[in-house]
Amino acid sequence: MISKNNKQLKTSVAVALALGSFATSAMAEDFRMLASWDSSYPIVPQVADVFAEMVSEASGGDSTIALTGPEAVPPFEQLQPVSAGVFDMLFTSGAYHSNEIAVGMVMDAVQADPAARRSSGAWDMVDAAYQEMGLKLIALPTLPNGYNILLRDPIGDSCDFSGLKIRGSATYTSLIQSLGGQPVVLPPAEIYSALEKGVVDGAAWPVIGAIDYGWYEVADYFLRPAFGTATYMVLMNLDKWTSLEEAEQALLLEQGEALEVRAIDTLAGVAEAEQTALEEKGMQPTQICGDAADTMEHDWSEGVWALGVEKGGETIESLKATVTEAGINF
Repeated sequence: MISKNNKQLKTSVAVALALGSFATSAMAEDFRMLASWDSSYPIVPQVADVFAEMVSEASGGDSTIALTGPEAVPPFEQLQPVSAGVFDMLFTSGAYHSNEIAVGMVMDAVQADPAARRSSGAWDMVDAAYQEMGLKLIALPTLPNGYNILLRDPIGDSCDFSGLKIRGSATYTSLIQSLGGQPVVLPPAEIYSALEKGVVDGAAWPVIGAIDYGWYEVADYFLRPAFGTATYMVLMNLDKWTSLEEAEQALLLEQGEALEVRAIDTLAGVAEAEQTALEEKGMQPTQICGDAADTMEHDWSEGVWALGVEKGGETIESLKATVTEAGINF
């Protein structure tokens, strides 16, 4: 279980107080879901809202899910309140809580094949790890080819990032370095200014969501091919889960599995629409070439796994061995 240190206890109390009218109005709802993004971010209406609709429809309206977003709890602080039962469910990314548990994060280095993730045993391993944190895994909806890098200038004759400073979080570091670039850590709010002023030459980001930040105004290119998988998570408070009747547990898991299959095409469509929109704003694709193009996805994967092992040790090593044996590692 997550340790309840003073900071976390203060966070839980603050959350409970901040919810106020939300908690009161949600008493008639079956489940309260916390989301790491607000409804303007496309994956919320396309995944979280869709899952809520699927559960409601499958249950004949008897089970409903009410969403609230990061205005209640900041994205990187959401795992503890859900584990503590302040919320029933969580829609998030494993990268957002990788300092607490790395298993969710490394699924970005696993191919986007919902059936193989389950049949290989990887899904169950992720589930078991989160249960130790007081959480039950419900679904791993995934976007194939989930990440890219926005650039001020096209890839040059070097075919890589030689001499370039690229903004990226820890999961991108190994890839940026393997392509000859210098990683720079910046929060999303500072990316626009950094690109505009040339503090960085590019910024790594998922293929969904960049347009909302207006970065097309200060970056003219996006790197192709895209790489990795953007794996999202639907989690439930474990005590809430165990309190449910078996029929309701089965319904949630069935809809979670169906969501994983559905999300592959849905999110790919969202990503395609965003690329079209970026092109209409004047952005163009630029390609990694030469030997780097052949090893790029593998380099990304190995970097994510290395970071995961650093944080999660034997658990991550065992998970990597499982997905490698199943042929779904990059």
